[in-house]
Amino acid sequence: MHQTIPTYCALCISRCGCLATVEEGRLLRIDPDPQHPTGKAVCIKARAAPELTAHPQRLTTPLRRTRPKGEADPGWAPISWDAALALAGERLTAAGPQATAFAVATPSGTAIADSFAWIHRLVHRWGSPNLVFATENCNWHRDFTPRLTWGNTLGTPDLDAAATIVLWGCNPATTWLAQAERVRTAQRRGARLIVIDPRQGGLARSADLWLPVRPGSDAALALGLVHLLLEGGGADVEFLRRHSDAFDPAPGGGGTVLDRLAAAAAAWDAARVEAVTGIDAARLQHAAALLSDARPVSLATWTGTGQQAQATAATRAINILYALTGSLGRPGGNRWFPRPHLNDIAAFDARSGVAAATLGLTERPLGPPTRGWITSRDLFRAVVEGEPYPIRALAAFGSNFLVSKPATRHAEAALAKLDFFVQTELFETPTARWADLLLPAASCWEREGLQAGFMVSAPAEAHLQLRPAVVAPPGEAWSDTRIVFALARALGLADGFFGGDPEAGLAHVLAPSGVSAADLRAARRGLRAPNLTAEPPLPRVTLWSEALAAAGAGPLPDYAPAAPDAEFPYLLTCGKTVAYCHSQFRQLAGLRRRQPRPEAELAPDVAATCGIAPGDAIALHTREGTLHCHARVNPQLAAGTVWAEYGWWDAQAPINYNACMDGETFDAVSGSNALRGVACAVARRSG
Repeated sequence: MHQTIPTYCALCISRCGCLATVEEGRLLRIDPDPQHPTGKAVCIKARAAPELTAHPQRLTTPLRRTRPKGEADPGWAPISWDAALALAGERLTAAGPQATAFAVATPSGTAIADSFAWIHRLVHRWGSPNLVFATENCNWHRDFTPRLTWGNTLGTPDLDAAATIVLWGCNPATTWLAQAERVRTAQRRGARLIVIDPRQGGLARSADLWLPVRPGSDAALALGLVHLLLEGGGADVEFLRRHSDAFDPAPGGGGTVLDRLAAAAAAWDAARVEAVTGIDAARLQHAAALLSDARPVSLATWTGTGQQAQATAATRAINILYALTGSLGRPGGNRWFPRPHLNDIAAFDARSGVAAATLGLTERPLGPPTRGWITSRDLFRAVVEGEPYPIRALAAFGSNFLVSKPATRHAEAALAKLDFFVQTELFETPTARWADLLLPAASCWEREGLQAGFMVSAPAEAHLQLRPAVVAPPGEAWSDTRIVFALARALGLADGFFGGDPEAGLAHVLAPSGVSAADLRAARRGLRAPNLTAEPPLPRVTLWSEALAAAGAGPLPDYAPAAPDAEFPYLLTCGKTVAYCHSQFRQLAGLRRRQPRPEAELAPDVAATCGIAPGDAIALHTREGTLHCHARVNPQLAAGTVWAEYGWWDAQAPINYNACMDGETFDAVSGSNALRGVACAVARRSG
């Protein structure tokens, strides 16, 4: 008999509510669950879940390397879980906490969110100062850089009450389906939509205003809009007077902070903004008018503004522009809705004794190293060069460095040199082939997972759900949480992990919520938690950042245009597609049928100049490498721009976008890699 199980998809940040149809232990189908706060639709990645759970290439047993690193075949040999854990405990203990680094995939674009806090607890209780998280290229500029301006995250757009919605460098139709549905609903009731993106995709097609900004020039556009709002009287002066430092005397004289901001922004008049960003004066004025007159404003931004060489300046300029609208923390603006009250088990307090040793902290004292999050570049340098001290061992949970991170000077050399490398994964990946020990992980459909808050509205944020395993994992695959608890026991940390009992750990997490695990297992669709966190008061906005000034970044944001490059005359950028997420799921035939090969979109002027026709095999060249793909010509792309897909990998072909990115070029404050706005050339190729 068929069984229908309410659940939610954990494959990305959207956490779409869905219904799993199961028969005799096999997952047959995933459908939307309209009764769930995020259940109006599911994407094709969720619909491909039956193929994922039954895929013949899934890892099903722990594997131990038997051949030297660097060989195409690691010579994997099965090993029992007991032996694998004993080996991992022995080798990590031999390396010691400071010489052991950890890595974790992003919880925004993978299902690792189920175990994310537990992995942090393992890192912190073990005493390692270093965890590679890729936050600098993912969520840092959305969740942490705003703290430099108003002391909190960007918050959740209150789309139910917004008069204007700004999507800046993000495309929810591809990356956050539940949020896209909320935007469409807001549009139907009359909300205006501004989309700022080099590419008119997804929601940008129905926007009231699309601004095709040149990749990497977002800071200049934001400063130009700041200038127009201040010059035209469109700033909410009363909000600034009550909730910011705008009318404080500027350090060093020259009037108030607002005077200094106005003077800095005045350098970005319409002519200069158009020259740098490609946005003409009419569109610029239209955007300023909407931001001035159609309030409150909700703002969403993500990796499009964060993955560039001047990411902190771009984020700061956008945040300051948003503060000028007076919408922050107000109904219809970005808010911090109450969420289920849980115990934090990540154990950041345990870092105090080792925090100073975090790699990159000296260079980036305001960036991710303050949380113990390091870049793969700094990790690899420490492994190969021993700078500032050697790293000998690595424990990674789902990270596929060689495809998901930019090329660095030491990537493969570091993976070859590690004394010990243990990796958890669903499939063998290019990075996993360097591991000494490869542990099979259960997919999100095969394990339990807790979600507190669904991030699209006030009711959704109050929602608490314990997702069930809808089918059993293949073979001997374990959930990442089970693996974490087992590694904790192997490292002598059982006392810090509730005696090694994940169920006791879950009870501790839920204790303040007023809901038990039994309650949640009985309410499969989840429920509104009775105990919620409080929504904070309106924050104080800091336009003039002494912290950034002390770090040498300047108290007010600015933008330095890149010099023209005759050899590489076009700007290369990238984005996610619906079928895949980062480097995942390309093993699934159903998704490959929809998107069988890597492609790049060319603006019409680029295609015409280079003599490229749709479907041509092309090579994209940067100063770091070459990317092979096939061409599409897209009239809805900023002039001079090439938009490519990333996440592809094949040992026999140069199709890895990140291999063409310079791992040594990054934002000075955060370490975010310059993955967008990269100079490139385009040529037709045979094949």
